[in-house]
Amino acid sequence: MSTEDIYDLLDRAYESEDIDEIAELADRALALEPNNPEALLLKADLVEEDDERLPLLEKALEEAKRYFQEEELSGEEILEDEMGLVYLGLLQRAAYTLFFMERDDRALELVEELLRYDHEDLALAKTLYYRILLEREEWARVLEETMRETVRGLGWAYARVIATFMLSSGKGKDKKKQNDGLNKMLWDAVRMAPNVPFYMLGYIPDPVDESEDEDYHFAVLFENAWSPSRDLLNWFSKATILFGLLTGRFGAESDDMREILAALGGTADYEKLGPRVENLSDEEILDVFSVENYPT
Repeated sequence: MSTEDIYDLLDRAYESEDIDEIAELADRALALEPNNPEALLLKADLVEEDDERLPLLEKALEEAKRYFQEEELSGEEILEDEMGLVYLGLLQRAAYTLFFMERDDRALELVEELLRYDHEDLALAKTLYYRILLEREEWARVLEETMRETVRGLGWAYARVIATFMLSSGKGKDKKKQNDGLNKMLWDAVRMAPNVPFYMLGYIPDPVDESEDEDYHFAVLFENAWSPSRDLLNWFSKATILFGLLTGRFGAESDDMREILAALGGTADYEKLGPRVENLSDEEILDVFSVENYPT
């Protein structure tokens, strides 16, 4: 069977929505060419366990690099080749896998390589980049990167919130000014995807609407980013619960959430705001929070 036949198998796999059929087609392609990077990538996408997925991705990366060397391709020339997008996909998946395996240094190396390429679809890579820097507690570096950023997505928004909080050390008026800025940063982030904080803290169930999948997966990536400081987690939890109660997100769990909010010192905010924001939209409530600097 020719190379053209191998890619026919891969094309059929991409078009299929049947997991078993995709797995069969990927295996058939690998039987013909065991080191084919694209077939290895497809196979890796079907593997659930990180320690089983990583060897497939590393083998595919090695073979892709060998191909680039043979073709004498480097830098942006790689993106002009049909193997270029496969290589970017491999770098991204390997970096995510390494991060979840707590191999942050290697994950960072791959993400930094990925971000050197001038490609329009690197949002997930940049999100992981911020997340790794947070995990390494490189707060100042995070802020430097966010100030240079031109594409401002969820990763950018939450990374600067967390890094700014961790670097806040003012007193008196300076402390108040820092808190004012932090609250606004947080609500600006929430405004981008209002359910994300609730997914992060496990306050609402996993989404059933596919339109929420991207937000949910982002929340899973960032759910442990609040652990470096109990004060950070408490502040974020207080703000999230306050927003959730005032927008009716907790349903039958509202009484329990009010108790948690009370333990976090948020009862006064809730009682003061309740009558004022009744029947307001998420957007309108977030406007009130931002302008009047809640939570207090």
